[in-house]
Amino acid sequence: MDTDRTALLIIRAWIEHGSLKPLRAQIRLTTDVSLGFESELTLTDMAAVCDAVETWLRDVCSEGRTPAELGPPR
Repeated sequence: MDTDRTALLIIRAWIEHGSLKPLRAQIRLTTDVSLGFESELTLTDMAAVCDAVETWLRDVCSEGRTPAELGPPR
């Protein structure tokens, strides 16, 4: 992994009262801040938020490593 590269993930979460799925989580992320934010998601499911964070972490860790070295997803 390039030690000069910095990754960033920001989660802004809130509750929308009265909604069938009240959780809202806006995720902005990048694997290299010099590129700016590469993606933005708004999710309503806690498991989907966790999956997005895990995927991002795998992307950060995968620089120069094979999928076998990273191990299986949870």
